[in-house]
Amino acid sequence: MLNPNAIRSVWLVVLAIGLTAGGTALIEANKVITTSADRAPMPVAATLFLQETGYRRKATFLGLVRAGSDSLIGFEVAGLLQTLPATEGMRVAPGDVLAQLGTDTRRARLDEASATLQRVIAERLQAEHRAERIAKLVKDGSVSEQDYDDAKLTAQAFNAAEDSARALQRSAELSLNKSTLVAPYEAVVAERLVQIGAVVAPGTPVLRLVTAAGREAHIGVPIEVARRLQVGHSYPLTLTGITVDATLRAIRDHLDPATLTVGAVFDFSDQTIASVGESAELTVEESVEAEGSWLPITALLAAPRGLWDVLAIYADDEGHFRARRESVEILYTQGDQVFVTGTVIPGEAVVASGLQRISPGDLVEPLFIANKTMADKAAL
Repeated sequence: MLNPNAIRSVWLVVLAIGLTAGGTALIEANKVITTSADRAPMPVAATLFLQETGYRRKATFLGLVRAGSDSLIGFEVAGLLQTLPATEGMRVAPGDVLAQLGTDTRRARLDEASATLQRVIAERLQAEHRAERIAKLVKDGSVSEQDYDDAKLTAQAFNAAEDSARALQRSAELSLNKSTLVAPYEAVVAERLVQIGAVVAPGTPVLRLVTAAGREAHIGVPIEVARRLQVGHSYPLTLTGITVDATLRAIRDHLDPATLTVGAVFDFSDQTIASVGESAELTVEESVEAEGSWLPITALLAAPRGLWDVLAIYADDEGHFRARRESVEILYTQGDQVFVTGTVIPGEAVVASGLQRISPGDLVEPLFIANKTMADKAAL
């Protein structure tokens, strides 16, 4: 006879199997197919690959603003620097006193030279009067011709001595005058190079002066660009975000071996405010001959080995639009547009954006957007 507990367990297992089978059948009976066997085309933004024969690009070249005259000035004579009234940033006019050496020794030399000159003048006058008196005595035979010649030559010697004494006096005056350093032109004191109390030698730089006006820009440009620039023409230069016109004054005739550029010098107008050492940028436009098309940068796909691809749109045998990869090379980038060349067929459509949603071979529905043509780019 079977154990009642075993019979109860068997019935529970049979009941569980029956409930499971019935639930599965009910689910299958109520299931509704919600997917389609044919996938619908993906709407994508598209643009045409319009072949062009070239593009215009802007090139920017960097330079520096310089003063029309930037010089180190010092004394022509040696001495102890006694006063230095010029301070950095001070504007000076021609003839303004900038620095002063001690003058005690030079004043003493000038006094000595002046006294020597006065003595020689007196001796010359005395010799000339004596020669005149002897000349009168020669006529009546009181003195010989030799005495007259001696007196006349003595007067001539004192005349030469007077010239020498005047030269010494002039030299002492110049030395005294050169003890004062004055501004040679209207300028701004850019830098003090020595301090009061220093003993300076002739030619030692004491101050650095830059002209208060007359700013100019020195910009290095490639040889091919320099040959297109015209001396005397006006070009836009950018100074700290501000664009001003400057006139091309000269193009140097030698190549800088370090930068492989030729120096171009531009003059600013007197109304232009520019600081010495400030950067200046020259922007020029040039035409580049190359076959390709403008595409939005969002149309690019990264490819292996640093290359780029796009998804071109083509019609398959059934007339459906599909996407395929094509390789391109970027020739120029400007803003959100790129000028590319590659294996895309001219006039073919290219996916412009949303590349992450589709893969090569997918069905697509192109929604065309306008291209930025080369004329549009030139107007930017």
